[in-house]
Amino acid sequence: MLHIVDSISVVKKSNLVLLLKNRNDLDQFDGEFLEDHIKAKIEEIFVKQKNTTFRVYVGREDFEEIIFLFYLDISKNITVFLGENIASLPESIAFFYNKDDILLDSIILGKYEYDYFKTEKKDLTFWVVTGDILRKFLEQRLSTLRNVADCRDLVNLPSSEKIPEKFADIVRNVRFINTKVKIIGYDEIKKIGLNLLDAVGKWSVSKPRMIVFERIIDKNFPTIGLVGKGVTFDTWGLNIKTWNGMYGMKDDMAWAASLLYTLKELDEKTLTCNLVCALPLAENTVSWEAFRPWDIIRSYSGKTVEIINTDAEGRLILADWISYISKNYSLSHVISVATLTGACMRALGYQYAGIMGNARGIIDLLLTSPTFEKYWELPMDAYFVEKTKGQISDFINLTDWVLAGASMWGAFLSQFCLNNEKFVHIDIAGVSYVKEKYGIFTEGATGFWVESLSLLLKNYAKTTERIDPETPVE
Repeated sequence: MLHIVDSISVVKKSNLVLLLKNRNDLDQFDGEFLEDHIKAKIEEIFVKQKNTTFRVYVGREDFEEIIFLFYLDISKNITVFLGENIASLPESIAFFYNKDDILLDSIILGKYEYDYFKTEKKDLTFWVVTGDILRKFLEQRLSTLRNVADCRDLVNLPSSEKIPEKFADIVRNVRFINTKVKIIGYDEIKKIGLNLLDAVGKWSVSKPRMIVFERIIDKNFPTIGLVGKGVTFDTWGLNIKTWNGMYGMKDDMAWAASLLYTLKELDEKTLTCNLVCALPLAENTVSWEAFRPWDIIRSYSGKTVEIINTDAEGRLILADWISYISKNYSLSHVISVATLTGACMRALGYQYAGIMGNARGIIDLLLTSPTFEKYWELPMDAYFVEKTKGQISDFINLTDWVLAGASMWGAFLSQFCLNNEKFVHIDIAGVSYVKEKYGIFTEGATGFWVESLSLLLKNYAKTTERIDPETPVE
């Protein structure tokens, strides 16, 4: 439960949390009742200029404890520091909100816990103290954090609860005002000729779906195409995973979830670009009729793909959808996002998403994003494109000797842009679902990309001079 109040005096039975970056931050707190030895300890910490926490039991009617978070050594990342200490805070917390303060984000997201299926749930209570001037900013920020948390919830949801048709129902229940949503069923998928998507998902009892979002503001504005991988569960198909490889595959739709809540975040915002988003949804299962290694499938673009491994399915459904939006919309950019390769996770771990492509402006903007979401650029050039070509087909969907897998399959996807659109691919195999707490990322789904992408698109007008036409990958 979250309470927004205008005075600390109305808070009852909570614990006050103060983030102190300098002595002036103490001005927001009337600590006259603190004993002299407590004040001396606080002064001692300021003198040492080290990051630490200091908890004081006061046993008052309003506050049981006062918890001081001293961030004095700016050589350390403040979000990491807060993340290391927020999880251990009590379940009832009161704190002050400042417009440029990271404390709100760290508490809301750092205390996040997915407990939907637990019988006993934590009763978290947050008291946010702010004045009328900052209330609007606070409410906007809370809306963004809510979208990140909702994204986490969807990724953490078991796969049986988000098979393609159930995922489509979840989308139907998300309230959009300015964004048009179209849900396309399996019969139309076959009719349209999205054969790669069909091949991956048709053998499941739950047939594929595709969802198209349109936010067309002004036809004179550039249009950005977004495509997110939505494999609701991945067994690897006939190239079946071992049990420990299969466990965790509920997160293979993380980028479909991220795009859904990015569009929700942007739905009522003023934009200077149009958005078209495609979410292909499929379940990659084992069946006697399932697609096989050595199958050759003709994609929506007309190009053929030989199946080397049925686990390399995400790039197949993305390829079809990139071609679909490229053909049916006039796009300036295509951005694809996916939990695509273990190679990216092995290269960058759980803290960085891999980014590659030929849209220099967008890549630079994401590399320098002020959010906690971090990117690392990977190469993608003609060498990798050449290695994706097949001997008996236009392309193959896997090769076992070019080890730079993230770059390889980003290059593969770039070939399905039909009109030389500028292309960016983001591989979030490591950052979408983390194994350990890091900053505002709690163990499990992170909601990565909701904030950095929405920030990029909200500020598009300010960045167009950096987003210039580029030479496509050849």
